[in-house]
Amino acid sequence: MGEPSKEGQQLLDQGYIVLSNVIASAACDALLSHAQTASDEGRRLDRGDLFGNIQESEHRHDLKLGLCAPAIEALNQLGERCRPIWVCAMGERVRVCEFAVITSDPGAVAQPVHADTMHGVTRFLQSDWVAPTADDCVEQDEDAADDVTNVIRTIATDTALIYTCLLALQDIELDMGPTHVWPSTHTVEHHATLWSTNTGAKLFVADADKAFGVEHKNMTLRKGDLVMYDSRVMHCGGANISQKRRSVFVVSTMGPGIRPDGTTWTMLRSLRNMLMLSDLPLSLDRACSPVADASAGAIVLSTAEEAANITSRKDDDDVRKAIPPLQDWGAAVQCTFCRRWRACSAMEAPALTGATSGFSCPMAGYSCLQEQGHSNDEIEEAMS
Repeated sequence: MGEPSKEGQQLLDQGYIVLSNVIASAACDALLSHAQTASDEGRRLDRGDLFGNIQESEHRHDLKLGLCAPAIEALNQLGERCRPIWVCAMGERVRVCEFAVITSDPGAVAQPVHADTMHGVTRFLQSDWVAPTADDCVEQDEDAADDVTNVIRTIATDTALIYTCLLALQDIELDMGPTHVWPSTHTVEHHATLWSTNTGAKLFVADADKAFGVEHKNMTLRKGDLVMYDSRVMHCGGANISQKRRSVFVVSTMGPGIRPDGTTWTMLRSLRNMLMLSDLPLSLDRACSPVADASAGAIVLSTAEEAANITSRKDDDDVRKAIPPLQDWGAAVQCTFCRRWRACSAMEAPALTGATSGFSCPMAGYSCLQEQGHSNDEIEEAMS
């Protein structure tokens, strides 16, 4: 096992890492059997609510997992190995935002090269937002224009990070269409290249190598191995020209910040915002979904209510920390972007204010879209 700090730094620098022997063989087998059986039955019953959107979906199935015993066991083992890396890359406030198994059947064609989420800066540059003019601001508070500009700047530069794990549930050979990854392409420059190259056309592997100036890596993995990648890194699923099915366990995790555009958010709605890093390992007592087992007679799938209902503890986009009462403020730090004051402990304050690019709200679990909660005078009085 590598050092989490080195693995986390490689993830930040290159946009991906490969980890070996993350999940035991028996756990892979159990989840593989459940996922392929449930996918086949779900397709037979036309249960579209159990599947996510995926590019080149013919012969590909993106099954949303319920909390069945095989899924819980696999998630716990993955979480144990990946937790230090997630914390290194995103901090402690991490949640699962995708929980699925993707199966690529024989005959699945290669996907076009893409990134799951748009780079925050590219998102801003591609938007049609127009800065307010002086005339627009005549009737507004003198700080209103600056507030809007700071929020837009934050959206551009402080979007939440998402890291996706694709774990092989069986050995993946080259002819089974492994995932292709282009190292270090999670940058503004490479996203600009994708946008300029991909206008009106799909970008495929051979052309992508030339366009990005980077040779792709084939994720031919052994059972239990995984590739973890930044959702902004360029990648695609390959063509399955074999006679074997290829299934990968998909777990995406998101840190604090503004929710990015583009990802498929493949997860039962009943589980959204319900699986935090701090919850792991989950007890098997949390198992509330059936295991799909063809040998047991009738195959039972997750219910339509699980797929459609939201029973999460927070709103979809709300992973922010609540503003505490003033008596609980140990110290106050000011966000470089939105200029609002945020509560933290006296021990946290030096590290937050000493960050190279300055303090920003997500570093302490807040959002720049939150109100300050108390006036400047009230905070100043409380801190004196």
